[in-house]
Amino acid sequence: MREPVRVSDRDGFDGLAAFAPDGLTLSWTSNATPAGTSQLFIADWDHEAALALLAEQPRRASAGPALPASDPAIRTADLRAHVEALTAEVMEGRLTGTEGERLATDYVARAFAAIGLEPAGDDGFFQSFDFTAGVSLSEDNALTISVDGQAEQLALGETWTPLAFAKTGTAAPAGVVFAGYGIVAPAEGGFDAIDSYGDIDVTDAWVLMWRGLPADLTPEHRTALRPFSDLRYRASVALSRGAAGVIVAPPPRPGFDDVLPRLSYEATSGAATLPVVAVDRAAGMRMLSILLDIDEVMASVEAGMAAPRMLIGVEAEARIGLDFETRTGRNVLGRLSLGDGTAPALAIGAHVDHLGRGETSGSLARGDERGQIHPGADDNASGVAALIEVAEYLADLKTRGRLEGPRDIVFAAWSGEELGLLGASHYVDALQEDLGADGLADALTAYLNMDMVGRLETQLVAGGTGSSPIWAREIERRNAVVGLPIVTNDDPYMPTDATEFYLAGVPILSLFTGAHEDYHRPGDTPDKLNYDGLKEIARFVALIARSRAQSDEEPAYVERARPAGESGGRMAGVFLGTIPDYATEGEVGVPLSGVVKGGPAEEAGLSGGDVLVGLAGHDLANIYDFVRVLNGLRPGETIEAVVERDGGRVTLDVTPRVRE
Repeated sequence: MREPVRVSDRDGFDGLAAFAPDGLTLSWTSNATPAGTSQLFIADWDHEAALALLAEQPRRASAGPALPASDPAIRTADLRAHVEALTAEVMEGRLTGTEGERLATDYVARAFAAIGLEPAGDDGFFQSFDFTAGVSLSEDNALTISVDGQAEQLALGETWTPLAFAKTGTAAPAGVVFAGYGIVAPAEGGFDAIDSYGDIDVTDAWVLMWRGLPADLTPEHRTALRPFSDLRYRASVALSRGAAGVIVAPPPRPGFDDVLPRLSYEATSGAATLPVVAVDRAAGMRMLSILLDIDEVMASVEAGMAAPRMLIGVEAEARIGLDFETRTGRNVLGRLSLGDGTAPALAIGAHVDHLGRGETSGSLARGDERGQIHPGADDNASGVAALIEVAEYLADLKTRGRLEGPRDIVFAAWSGEELGLLGASHYVDALQEDLGADGLADALTAYLNMDMVGRLETQLVAGGTGSSPIWAREIERRNAVVGLPIVTNDDPYMPTDATEFYLAGVPILSLFTGAHEDYHRPGDTPDKLNYDGLKEIARFVALIARSRAQSDEEPAYVERARPAGESGGRMAGVFLGTIPDYATEGEVGVPLSGVVKGGPAEEAGLSGGDVLVGLAGHDLANIYDFVRVLNGLRPGETIEAVVERDGGRVTLDVTPRVRE
């Protein structure tokens, strides 16, 4: 035989091909077929045509890392190999909708195929979903600032830029009011209330405000103000005061970079309601140069005191044009068939996506880290590596006749988690639609989730145990074999894919080894993982999965209220009990994926699927309007909530409670 050539494809085949000396016979061996068997193919092919096929094959094959020669047992070497493959440079941080995500999901699909799982997606192993992925500037953008009659058109991308949540169109010339940092916050935590607007009327005016927070605040005060410092929230406050638009600029103090904000789409931002632009420090100071007491004003603002000013003789006008890009992400779904398909299946999942190069608002990169690949070794290559190893282990048990039971096991690698649980939400919605049901109790017996399980140090957190009484017994029995330092958390409302299943009536168990300083930063690299700990966590999950797959018992589902002090539609001492649907994009209002059991919203008649468009007499365009209005509510005082439901509007009376 001539020198062999490696041939592989995205369906899981991987082997060697070579011509016999006659140049006419092509032999192909494959040791990684979807069935997990070895095959030998010998065919008489035209030499020229076969050479052309082999020349084309590398372009058709996955450009991602090859699958490791893994062992059916759960091994640290295999886990490390999967993590290193998923965090390879070619993956570019696995941002949903990018080539890196395609390569990552392709890798998982090839692993599922090699293991012998059955495809369970809409297109083989894949289940695709569309989402708004990015934003760019159109050609129609202009910002003109006039000071004492001297007009200047700023340079787009150099001295100004619209923000991604800006309302597009033309903003007519209007006066400018300086409102310091533009923060409005109630008295809480021992700190005085703040109102950067003072008594100044900003109706139909542009509001100029500094980015960030005042310099002279204590760390505790800065922490208390963070919920009120988000630019979208501050823009919502300006809108409620009647402003025509918002201009943000870097404050004139050392240490605050004079860099324009990156134009970055926020998947959960909701509808845009106000023109919002960012300018550089020079443009901001040019507008303030009209003030005679500018130094005094700056000192008051940095001390956290209101010092608003009408900037007489200053005007601004703008044209804002933004183009939004729709992309497609994809989940990877495989099934291990055990039963006859009549019993609800067990689902096991982990999200495969991450933050790319930090293009999304979730990146916590600092300084020169910005723009670097966020490899996401712990978050969540660790969970996907464990998912693959658990699937391989259980598939091998089935092959050897050691795993039989009434229910199948669905293995899922979700995408879009970092953008708002998009992939898991799509799966849940699509399955409910197929079933014609409002929940998944008839389709899934339970859901096991692994998100950030690679840095086991002192404890493994098992969250969602309050979703079913079955978990206490399962954890105790299976961990007796493994011996993990497990701490349980009853709360089933977590910022991970498991919550989508809990809201659909499925008991959940979500595993997590804890946050760390590399979270959502480029430093989350494979060398920092505890692979011995990851192996034991994967063993633990496999034991629970085996137990649940073989059991005829359906675990009871428990509806639970969100624990006091946690998030979920309340701030500033007010609890409402709504659960926003962050997977719904661009819709006017606040779509609800559910409501907290026993909370004010449920008692008032609100439910999942409603779109909250009004609260206490205020129109709501997005989540930021909602939070702003919520901050002004009084516990015990009944107000009206307006929801869109079944094509119409329904008004309900709801009474907020005090946050405990």
